[in-house]
Amino acid sequence: MPETRRPPRPAAADELLTPRLRLRRWRAEDEPAIAALSAHPQVRRYLNPSTGPYVERFEAHWRTHGFGLWALERREPVAPCLGFVGLAHPSFLPAVAHRVEIGWRLARPAWGQGLAVEAAAAARDHALGALGLPGLISIIHPENRRSQRVAAKLGMALCGHVHNPPMGLAVEIWSLDA
Repeated sequence: MPETRRPPRPAAADELLTPRLRLRRWRAEDEPAIAALSAHPQVRRYLNPSTGPYVERFEAHWRTHGFGLWALERREPVAPCLGFVGLAHPSFLPAVAHRVEIGWRLARPAWGQGLAVEAAAAARDHALGALGLPGLISIIHPENRRSQRVAAKLGMALCGHVHNPPMGLAVEIWSLDA
């Protein structure tokens, strides 16, 4: 009996546009901006401990899976990298590493403007539409009210908790089915 193979999933777009934002593939010159915003104490507050180089790690995910995290920048006026939004397998959390996570991280000055929701909605729609993913999860620190609000605005719902060894606590798993 011949082996049945699933057709390959289409690769994600290299660039997505929203009314205010451009989600694009990474460039080497993005490394200082993403490293600086990731080191900011308020940004890091609810994150797993990690260090760079970020751009190479993000691009490696793209090469392996055909999708990944996009660098986030304003369309007008053009500004340096504001952070990232996109899709990744959360390999740091084996219990859900087989799922695709939608995640976001923005520089502190970009908070409170609806940019995370705008960008994440574009990534969500691309993942569930063009890529045909069956659903998405978000892994959120239980005290991170801002990310909980973003997830809720994306149509996600809290569906459980998983122990996160790097953080030493149970994190929330938010889910959205296609």
